[in-house]
Amino acid sequence: MAVPPPLPPSSDKADLRRHLRAARQAFVAGLDATARAEALAAVHDRLAPLLARPGSIAGYVAHRGEVDILPFLLGAFHLGRTVALPHVAQGSPSMRFTPWHPDATLTPGLAGIPQPDAIGEALVPDMLLVPLVGFDRAGNRIGQGGGFYDRWFEAHPAAMRIGIAWSLQETTPIAPDPWDMPLHAIVTEKEWIAP
Repeated sequence: MAVPPPLPPSSDKADLRRHLRAARQAFVAGLDATARAEALAAVHDRLAPLLARPGSIAGYVAHRGEVDILPFLLGAFHLGRTVALPHVAQGSPSMRFTPWHPDATLTPGLAGIPQPDAIGEALVPDMLLVPLVGFDRAGNRIGQGGGFYDRWFEAHPAAMRIGIAWSLQETTPIAPDPWDMPLHAIVTEKEWIAP
């Protein structure tokens, strides 16, 4: 397991985010086409049992080295599952999920992250596949820092929260903030982690 080297004790989450983003970018850039395909296939294989669970699935469009789960979402859609992607309106402090289909137009949203162009009816998914900057074995996560997922989790605590990351994004224990809600599981190219 590739764990980033520890940071000095004075480091905060912003430092850790920068460190983990750089490590993630370097990892992805260092993969040749075969290794990348194998790593993605391993993540998708670990996600496959989720298709046996009932309910809707929300995912994301990979951005800046995140694990690409669109092939998994496409497979779920073709099996008749309701699939959703996040959408953040310009200037909004909140995120919502809108149904997605393979022909949907995606446009750059907040921070250039692709999101559905046409906003449909808001959906409360039963299960969320969440992109991560970092995670620990207790299910604590470090996100992008905007708090969008944290606010959504707080408003919808019953949704199953599954983090998706490369194994090297694992870090030493993260001190959660009072508003943080732990993940139910983390999936990497190497394992399924159930805190």
